[in-house]
Amino acid sequence: MAQAIPAADPPDAQPSLSARVLADQINQLQGNVAQVAWANLAVTILAAWTLQEHSSKLFLWIWLSAQLLNSLFNLWAGRQVVLRPATARNARRRARACVINAFASGVLWGVGVLILWPTGRLDLQVMLALLVVGLAGAALHALNAYLAAYHAYMLPTLGGVFVAGLWQGGRVELFMALGAAVYGVTCWRLAAAMNRGMVDSISRRYEVAALAASLHAQKALAEEASQSKSRFLAAASHDLRQPVHALSLFVGALGQQNLGGEARRLLGHVSTSVEALGGMFNSLLDISKLDASMVKPEIGQFDLKAMLERICHEEGALANAKGFAVRVNSPTMWIASDPALLERVLRNLISNAVRYTEHGGVLATARRRGRNVVVRVIDTGIGIPADRQAEVFREFVQLGNRERDRNKGLGLGLAIVRRLCTLLGLDLSLQSRVACGSNFKLQIPVNELIALPRPSAPNDALLPGNSNVIGHGELVLVIDDDTEILDGMQALLTGWGCHVVAAAGLADLMPSLAGLPQVPKVIISDYRLRGGETGLAVVEHLRSEYNDDIPAILITGDTAPDRLHEAQESGLTLLHKPVTPQELRHALAAAYWPRVTRRSVERASLAA
Repeated sequence: MAQAIPAADPPDAQPSLSARVLADQINQLQGNVAQVAWANLAVTILAAWTLQEHSSKLFLWIWLSAQLLNSLFNLWAGRQVVLRPATARNARRRARACVINAFASGVLWGVGVLILWPTGRLDLQVMLALLVVGLAGAALHALNAYLAAYHAYMLPTLGGVFVAGLWQGGRVELFMALGAAVYGVTCWRLAAAMNRGMVDSISRRYEVAALAASLHAQKALAEEASQSKSRFLAAASHDLRQPVHALSLFVGALGQQNLGGEARRLLGHVSTSVEALGGMFNSLLDISKLDASMVKPEIGQFDLKAMLERICHEEGALANAKGFAVRVNSPTMWIASDPALLERVLRNLISNAVRYTEHGGVLATARRRGRNVVVRVIDTGIGIPADRQAEVFREFVQLGNRERDRNKGLGLGLAIVRRLCTLLGLDLSLQSRVACGSNFKLQIPVNELIALPRPSAPNDALLPGNSNVIGHGELVLVIDDDTEILDGMQALLTGWGCHVVAAAGLADLMPSLAGLPQVPKVIISDYRLRGGETGLAVVEHLRSEYNDDIPAILITGDTAPDRLHEAQESGLTLLHKPVTPQELRHALAAAYWPRVTRRSVERASLAA
């Protein structure tokens, strides 16, 4: 059966599903060309050798030569098909070529049966009929991929036996003719069933591939939307942090002045509002830091019961105002985990329970259960509907705050809790009923349990308090491209007794330092300055200029993960805008006293 190979079609529009399915059918059919050619050649030689004495030598050699050329052409075509498989764009022309070639091969066998039919030799007639029927059966498996090609081959092939049997007219010959017809109908039906299964399989494969491509595209769009949101939050957060940071510095500087009672009261309200706004920005930053994998657990030893009691005591003021209590039920239980991060998890759970409970109470328990320590935070609050319990762990979701009361936060608490639990390897689950309350369960693996004596408390004398952390008159350099922040920082540090030199960049700073004999005690620089300059470059240049490893603090309003990584890897103390006076005092202490580590200052901001 010869398989002609038309030239490739020029590029066209996106092919349809049916065209791609047809291309796969034709490729599968043409993939069997070589095997069919060898089988056809073998059967041809066997039939010619067996029946040579009962046929015309001329017709026999003509037929044999035609079959030989047909087989050789098929072998060559099979090789070309491997090199140039059918495509959706040329599949229909390949299909027509296959049908024509299949019909030509079938006609060769149908004519051959009439040429080779051994009149008067029933045994040879049966043998020839069986050879032809076998070829039709083999073609069923080789050509069922495309029904038109199989029909074009099978009908003339079996037609030769049918015509020869009717022509002879004997009882046995008529029986063979009828058998060939019945066999042909059976093969026809079987080929149709096999073809339907193959077409359905190919179609499903393309449908699955299309679905996978669609899901991939949707995922890419979702990732792009998420990245766009992150870029927007990073840009908006940086721009909004600048004035809030300056406001915080001015409030701190103003607090050092001698104010009257009413002015002091108003200043307290302003300070509270600034702290609330700063807390909202810090929640956004915490999400960015966790997503950027910037937070690494630092395992420490601590009493879980003491931590729960401290949190419940601190959160108890709001509960007492509402008329209920926050209780702890736990034995003394020492564990090994990251105390700052685990406290953030427990504090968020307990504060949420207090916030959304109006009567009844809140209970925090800790128990050893098999291979885990199980901590539960149980409340009698408003509860969470079952179909929305997974939703509360998403960003900016607050089921009980439709009016967006800022006193209830931004809806990032449980999103941060989920990320921290993943970071610490903790299993967090929730059970809740509307109007009955909620039960958050936190499982800590038992291999985190320890039983060691309480470590000694840090020396509080080394921590910054209300006293000045830098000697009076010491030189502090402040670099920031925002004039409001420069003014606020200068006012605050001057109030602490520092000699401050402030500038928008290195070019403005160096002339101011030319006549000063002092070596700076601390450098405080914004991370991102104008003209592509960075605080890292400024610090490096100043250290080189003074030939001294001057302590330095970076302050940034960026939340982009790459910038956070770069700033953190610098090894300098890193603060995030808006910075409160207390945070700045801690950072100065960390830079000035080596035993107060930079890492503790940064982690304190996340645990706050």
